[in-house]
Amino acid sequence: MPADSSHPFPLDPVVLGQLACPACLGVLRVDEDRLVCAGCGRGYPIVDGIPVLITERAVLGDNT
Repeated sequence: MPADSSHPFPLDPVVLGQLACPACLGVLRVDEDRLVCAGCGRGYPIVDGIPVLITERAVLGDNT
């Protein structure tokens, strides 16, 4: 499967569909260099192409 050039790192959409926010189990979406939860707004960093889904490392969004 070719990588999506619109995102800074390749993440298989099937894998992304299986991930959830560890804080609220919300849906995650790719936003620049992090994954953002649609439910609670937390942003999880991506380090060396690997999403770090640790609640303590998340950054709260502007809407929370």
